[in-house]
Amino acid sequence: MSDPLPVLDDLVAESDELDALVAGLSDAEWKVATPAEGWTVAHQVAHLAWTDRVALTAVTDPEAFAAHVAEASARP
Repeated sequence: MSDPLPVLDDLVAESDELDALVAGLSDAEWKVATPAEGWTVAHQVAHLAWTDRVALTAVTDPEAFAAHVAEASARP
């Protein structure tokens, strides 16, 4: 198996960079529209946080992840 540490280091660096970009945003800036129709900066950042949380669950708790997938699959 390949060494996962370089990838994890990259993920930490990306998270740090994103944190630096959004740390000082005003309430108005969080509401700015993005190129994704109907999505604000807040929506985009929340989506990234959700994705990270679910990915972590997939790695650390496969049973909980499988339950999450089953629940999501049951909803159209």
